Amino acid sequence: MSEIQNELPIPSREDIEKMSFKLAQTYPNSMIPVQFPDFVDNIYNKVYPEYFIYAVLSAGIKHISNDRSTEPIYAKNSLGLFKNEKDSSSPFILWACIFLISYTVDVHDAKINSFSQGNHIFHTFQQRSDHLFSFL
Repeated sequence: MSEIQNELPIPSREDIEKMSFKLAQTYPNSMIPVQFPDFVDNIYNKVYPEYFIYAVLSAGIKHISNDRSTEPIYAKNSLGLFKNEKDSSSPFILWACIFLISYTVDVHDAKINSFSQGNHIFHTFQQRSDHLFSFL
């Protein structure tokens, strides 16, 4: 996996709002915990963890931009930051995984042969889950 890029561009507040409403239509279960004004502000102002912001953008950037080349960059950066996350009890980890899986499913549907990233995301999620639930 390539190195994590610092400070990937964050869309404008208006674009994040448009993207959020489209995500709510496309992935309603992923957006259940969202309170839209706070969600938009927290992404725009980078209040949420970076791995979470990039995961959301990997799944949603296609709704505000025709250039799909940034999707894998956001996904890879999210995954890299996610792997380095020290607080494994954060609910943002699971929520970010849901967005990354949504991105992967979209990529897989668009390109049947590009499922290797999906396997990597699933494997990473499985490792984190094993770690999180090792106390059971």
